[in-house]
Amino acid sequence: MLPFANNVNFLLANIRCLLRSYSAIFFIADARIGALFLAATFYFPNSGWVGLLAAMTGTLTARLFHFSNIKSGLYAYNSLLVGLALGAHFELSFSLLSLIILASILTVFITVTLADALWRFERLPALSLPFVIVAITITFASQGFNTLESYTPHTYLAAFPLPDLVNHFLIALGAAFFTPHPLAGLLLLLGILIASRYLAFLAVSGYGVGYFLYQSLSGISDNPLNYGDAFNFILTAMALGGIFMVPSVTSYLIALLGAALAVLVTMATQAFMQVYHLPVMAIPFLLTILTILSALSKRINSTPPYLLLEHPDLPEQSRERARLLAARGGKINSVPLYAPFQSTWTVYQGFNGKHTHQGAWQHALDFIITLDQKSYQHNGQQLTDYYCFGVPLFSPVYGIVVRCIHNLVDNPIGEVDVNNNWGNLILIRLNDGNYLLLCHLQQYSIQVVEGQTVIPAQLLANCGNSGRSPQPHLHMHVQKSAELGSATVPFHLTHVTTQGISNECIFRFYSRPIENELVSPLIADSGIKQALHLPIGKQLLYRFRKNDEEWQTRQLSVSVDLMGVFCLESNLGAKIYFVEDQHMLSFYARNRINDPFLTLFMLSLGVTPFAGRELSWVDKPPKNLIAKDFIAPLQTLSGTWQRASSLYSTYQRHWNEEQAVWQQQAYHTLGKKSTLSIKTIAFINPNIGCTQLFLYENKTQWLAELYTSGLSNDIGINEHLL
Repeated sequence: MLPFANNVNFLLANIRCLLRSYSAIFFIADARIGALFLAATFYFPNSGWVGLLAAMTGTLTARLFHFSNIKSGLYAYNSLLVGLALGAHFELSFSLLSLIILASILTVFITVTLADALWRFERLPALSLPFVIVAITITFASQGFNTLESYTPHTYLAAFPLPDLVNHFLIALGAAFFTPHPLAGLLLLLGILIASRYLAFLAVSGYGVGYFLYQSLSGISDNPLNYGDAFNFILTAMALGGIFMVPSVTSYLIALLGAALAVLVTMATQAFMQVYHLPVMAIPFLLTILTILSALSKRINSTPPYLLLEHPDLPEQSRERARLLAARGGKINSVPLYAPFQSTWTVYQGFNGKHTHQGAWQHALDFIITLDQKSYQHNGQQLTDYYCFGVPLFSPVYGIVVRCIHNLVDNPIGEVDVNNNWGNLILIRLNDGNYLLLCHLQQYSIQVVEGQTVIPAQLLANCGNSGRSPQPHLHMHVQKSAELGSATVPFHLTHVTTQGISNECIFRFYSRPIENELVSPLIADSGIKQALHLPIGKQLLYRFRKNDEEWQTRQLSVSVDLMGVFCLESNLGAKIYFVEDQHMLSFYARNRINDPFLTLFMLSLGVTPFAGRELSWVDKPPKNLIAKDFIAPLQTLSGTWQRASSLYSTYQRHWNEEQAVWQQQAYHTLGKKSTLSIKTIAFINPNIGCTQLFLYENKTQWLAELYTSGLSNDIGINEHLL
């Protein structure tokens, strides 16, 4: 029975990959919407069948050669476009079948090569560039094909009883799948609306700009761009405003600008391609979007629009991630770094510092160690008087060392070496293509060599006073290129605690510390970490009740899906999704199945650092984490609920000596004027688990107690699904 189940799962996985290749043409990674798009292509059956065969060939080729990221449909959707193009021009036959197979395989190999090259050298996506290359190749080659018969589609319905502009828009939308018909366009628009209303709005906006600009430039009010080529500025607006940028007013204006530029490029491309009797295809879209993305990625300052080249997604998801990132102190396009030390250091100069962190070098931090607000002991005349001199420094990143300078003498106090500004240094190339610079290091203290791979917390060198450094300190920044002195880029520290004037120790998910702020790395406590650890297969059994009602039981199980997303699932089918790393446990989303116990569990633990010390922190999770049991029906209709995008959660944790547990208390509100106010308390017993949970909302109290925990039997992982 097990081999049969494995074969079925393998088949289903391939079908999902195939369907995602259809939805990927409109930047959507959803197999269900892909099925709708597949149906749209069969308005012209010849084109639909040829496209399906090409997509299947592309998917199987990617599987056969074990290319990465097959599940996304990346390789198959370019093959699909090649197939749709062939099906729009040639009748399906045995001769065409051979061409489909060869062209699809060629497309996969070109996709792999181009995707790697574009990302490696420009950090840009390949998009449909492989399709354009193969389509042009086939167009020229087809001049020698004598066995292929031209295909003339039969149009059964000329148009819908809708205004001409609407029909033309739907035709242009369908043309993206080589099915230029209003019915196909309507199905595609429906799929886009299901995935993202904002993406559909961008599609309409992009077409509107292109339509009216073409009319004003050409003076022709009929058949702008023959409708078929108009999909270029529809796709351009969708990609710029909704996929590769965080949605904002700025990104929307750039999307409209991109659509306008795509019209000009389309008109120019038409004139050029007609000379060679070639169609325009997606060339205007590619030229426009790749040029704009490449130019914007080279900006010095991190200001809107924020690019999402590494993590493109639907606009609603991107906006929510950006909101949560900002609420936690981070910023889009900011490079995350761990603290490069293992004790408490003071920020001597921060971003846009008054001394040297200006202009192109504004994104940088200088650190020293202070005691009683002094950085030295005795009279401060000797290097060894300074608390940070000779203190070990550690790698804050994964990367490869590309340059080391280690032989420069440490300056006497008050002296600087202006000929070697950076002093002894280590330059590390990060996985995202940026470079981390640590400098002013102690002479001959560097422990790594050029070409060596480093990991976080690996010993690198000691703090020194070389280069342009009047007193011992560490300078750290991230820059765009390997050239010393090149422009810096924004970064932030992750998983640190900070102390300011109030001396309160605050845990920060992401931190851009300011001048005179004390910064410490988060040191995980093994007891708390073990108590809250959620490995695959772990099961937790709780009993809980509301007020004085009967006790209920709830079993929770940890699992991970095919995309690597971890979740905690109750026996009712409700799920909460989480991320666990070496420093913290974080819950961030839930499914639609209601379970009040999971709300209690998630709000109590929310985001929990593993540090074994008293801490406070703030979070702003999505408001839909709260189950409907905790919300009065009228509450969801109130203006406060409608306006609020998130909860406001304040956490405090201290050691309860009497019970020998960590007591974590939190308040969750929608704002100062909100009638919704929830208090949670969690008791975390080191090495055992979260033994008790309390939730108070108005006059309602929920209580949960841990019965037992353990691991389910491991029956193995289906290798076909990996």
